[in-house]
Amino acid sequence: MEIKVDVCVNSRSLLCFLLLVSLIGSTAALPFEDLSQNKATTWFQKEYGSYFKPKASDKTSPVIYGASVSPSVLKGGDPRSEINAFVYDSSGIEMVYADIGNRMNLMLDLDLDHRFTGYCGSNLPPGTYKVTIVAVDKSGNAARDETKSITIRDPRDLDGDGIEDSLKAQGAKEQRVIVLHDGNLSNIPAARGEESFKILPVSAMTLPGGELNNVAKIKGVKGIYKDQKLKVLATPGSNPSSKKDANTIDDPRKERGLRGDGVTVALIDTGADPEHEALAGRIVEFKDFVNNQTTAYDDNGHGTHCASLIAGGGEEKGVAPGAKLVVVKVMDRDGACYLSDALKALDWCLENRERYGIKVISFSVGGEDPADGSSLLDDACNKMVDKGMVMVVAAGNSGPALSSIVTPGDAEKVITVGAIDSSGTVFDLSSRGPVANGEIKPDLVTLGVDVVSALANSKDEYSSMSGTSMAVPLVSGSAALLLQADPVLKPSDVKRLLLKSADDLGQPGPDNVYGYGGALNITRALDAVESSGDRPPAPALESVHLNRLSASVGEPVMIEAGASGDIKAVNANIIGPDRTLQIPMDDFDANGIYSARWETSFWKPGYYEVDVDMEGRFGEVDSKAVPFHLSEKA
Repeated sequence: MEIKVDVCVNSRSLLCFLLLVSLIGSTAALPFEDLSQNKATTWFQKEYGSYFKPKASDKTSPVIYGASVSPSVLKGGDPRSEINAFVYDSSGIEMVYADIGNRMNLMLDLDLDHRFTGYCGSNLPPGTYKVTIVAVDKSGNAARDETKSITIRDPRDLDGDGIEDSLKAQGAKEQRVIVLHDGNLSNIPAARGEESFKILPVSAMTLPGGELNNVAKIKGVKGIYKDQKLKVLATPGSNPSSKKDANTIDDPRKERGLRGDGVTVALIDTGADPEHEALAGRIVEFKDFVNNQTTAYDDNGHGTHCASLIAGGGEEKGVAPGAKLVVVKVMDRDGACYLSDALKALDWCLENRERYGIKVISFSVGGEDPADGSSLLDDACNKMVDKGMVMVVAAGNSGPALSSIVTPGDAEKVITVGAIDSSGTVFDLSSRGPVANGEIKPDLVTLGVDVVSALANSKDEYSSMSGTSMAVPLVSGSAALLLQADPVLKPSDVKRLLLKSADDLGQPGPDNVYGYGGALNITRALDAVESSGDRPPAPALESVHLNRLSASVGEPVMIEAGASGDIKAVNANIIGPDRTLQIPMDDFDANGIYSARWETSFWKPGYYEVDVDMEGRFGEVDSKAVPFHLSEKA
């Protein structure tokens, strides 16, 4: 009898499970050798067939001793913690793994006589997690050790009291803060200027330092953080004023007839000068969160420079002169704002997305210091991408040191842009990666040195600026061209096209100076859009197989997933009535088959769902689920 489980759609209902069980009849009770012959089962039989043939005389569980976790406290951005356990069993050890707080499994590998070792990173949310070490011997007997734990600290709050450490250093002084909560925060009597947001469950307010502890103890409050300062990321160029046309890397528009028509780009910046010849008729909406003016203006100049690079008209000085501009002013005349101001702008763009057709957000703004991976602005920008908007941000001007990317440039789903000069040499101040979690940033680079564009409040003059601020609008305009060429592209599609078509610079392959992709090449990206055969394929989760749909407690389950494309991670999530666990599917072969083993010892009988999710390199996601039943130990 042959059974093949090939799940190609999500299924989360008990009804679906019962239907599958009715189709396979009594299969779950068959001997192991008679189970389905899909690839997962064939491999499992070959590797672990003896597992179901325990020695009748061996009823002794393995012995776990000398368990350790070092260091036992990590802060976000720290490399990792080492987990060790000495395990002995006379029949031999089949596997040893560590369950981290019922959230994820880590396999421990044998590295010395009887010692098994694995590593836990600091990418879990802050908190303390029990480390349960489970050992299974060759006869199927299992043992566990629950004496250890690991604590992940928020790098902003190392003592774990829910208040950012820098706030406590200010004493009783009034401070601008952001309160992270569960979405049900009531009015705080001591707060002044309290304001909540839709993009994240946070509230901005001004609090006396003496009230921080009281607010931190309010039910639903998850943390109190500094309302951090942000700034524009540009410096004056070597050519302060001229009539010279703006610079771009390449110009594919004339031969293709692409100008960004039908695409709206939101510029979050210092404003824009609608009277300049390059921007006449380009601005369809202006929102001012600084001075509450209704007519567009720019009292700094940075925003006008960026706006013209995106969609400047006249002699078509912008990359996408046919695109519409929505200008949101949050930066003051000094080119500065607070995190709460940026959240207002993102909220507004989200609320008005459909009204103005906003598809791209150009955000040449960043933090004052290198990012540590904990900024709420990263979370907000990732959410905007999840909502369907391409988010283009600056890497920062904190180079040439490594790990100098500023927030929100370290956000995973945004397109982070560094700067090069006209010869392709990286701008000395362009921030470099890696970011706190070890990922490569920036994503790509483009012209950002002595870039000529519209000079605010001059009617028809132009000036040059340098910085990653100038590189961002060139990529934002390029995204608009791609979206005109194919309006159904998702943000992950745009990111993949831009990075896969870029010109590799510096060391061969992805690097932390010139980026994961390299230098922007919009011509090649458009070639890929217009020729489906040249378009880099989107990653896909093609199938999920289990070697069985039902098992008894203690019997292992092999999970196999077929995936193709540029894959970042594949995980199996075991979802049950009182427990959820993630198992990284780190084992994969040349055919794109990812596999993992779920060891069911110490799990409760019941109905479960094995949900496999895939994350692509450029933010693509996919998932498929299989219902599963775990019965009492035979």
